Amino acid sequence: MLRGESQSGVSEPVPLSFGSKGASKEQPIDQDQLIKAWRNFSDTVDAPQLKSALSVREPVLLDNSVVEYILDNEVQNQRIIMDLKPKLLAYLSAILHNDHITIEFSVKENLQEIMNKPYTDQEKFNALSAKYPILGMMKQRFGLDFE
Repeated sequence: MLRGESQSGVSEPVPLSFGSKGASKEQPIDQDQLIKAWRNFSDTVDAPQLKSALSVREPVLLDNSVVEYILDNEVQNQRIIMDLKPKLLAYLSAILHNDHITIEFSVKENLQEIMNKPYTDQEKFNALSAKYPILGMMKQRFGLDFE
């Protein structure tokens, strides 16, 4: 902490542009501008798990100042709210020149996707051979095994 490093693994992003202090800014936000600013911010995140959580989807602009972002699980939600949300809000506000931005994080776990995700080597092979039938023929022809 004394050297200016963050314990959470998140560095302070530097806004690319600065607005005037004191006056409230409310410039309209464009979806493309939002996505570009979001990506720039996520590139500055040092923690790999948080960076991945912010990079896997694109934020959605619900109206002129409300941004929605969907996360995969509650752990991501808690870490992002604790470690990143204030920094992300400040960054987006500075870049997009809008002090009224709010971000709503929501968790949407896709249980069907989780249940169908291959786990063992055999399940992974079966999933790949269903997609690429030549793998099964190659395994049989060359006498391949998983170990």
